[in-house]
Amino acid sequence: MTTGPGLRESKKLATRAALARAALRLAADRGVDGVTVEDVAAEAGVSPRTFFNHFATKEQAFVDDDLARGRAFLSAVAAGPPDADVWQLLRSAALATFVTGTLPDRDQLLKEQLVRTSPAVLAQVLASYAALEQELVVELGRRTGDPAGLRPRLLANGVVAVARAATETWLATDGASPDAFAALLDEGFTALAPAFSAV
Repeated sequence: MTTGPGLRESKKLATRAALARAALRLAADRGVDGVTVEDVAAEAGVSPRTFFNHFATKEQAFVDDDLARGRAFLSAVAAGPPDADVWQLLRSAALATFVTGTLPDRDQLLKEQLVRTSPAVLAQVLASYAALEQELVVELGRRTGDPAGLRPRLLANGVVAVARAATETWLATDGASPDAFAALLDEGFTALAPAFSAV
């Protein structure tokens, strides 16, 4: 039986999420350079020391929600059945972790894109995602039995392409809903299935 996090861990997660949301709100209003760690902590109702218990830099706070989705996706892939069709597993993991309840949140994604105009934030995103993508390649290498080959990298790049195209298309649509995003995501996986199901 799987149990959720305890009360203490739940409070830590809630504080981390509150800091990340506060950082994005402030950055959207002031720009990344106009926000300090002290500002973010005050906005979230905690001390700067508490901020540093969760993040080493303000740039980490700006992108934490985005990276949390990536980590959840990796966990879903790793937990999938060992004999699953890999492309279909990637599709189901993406739909389960990138579309949950009222997510994705349009304002949230727009703010995430906004902060990436900062070179420091973009560097944080690229470094973090490089590490996540490498973990995905390792998992796909294990599943395909081809750890050093081309196939795991093609599959990982395919997922990134689908997620990016679906997000950009969704954000360009006025009044877009999470259901609309899910449909775009599914459409993207379907479009690439002939190429990637055989990979």
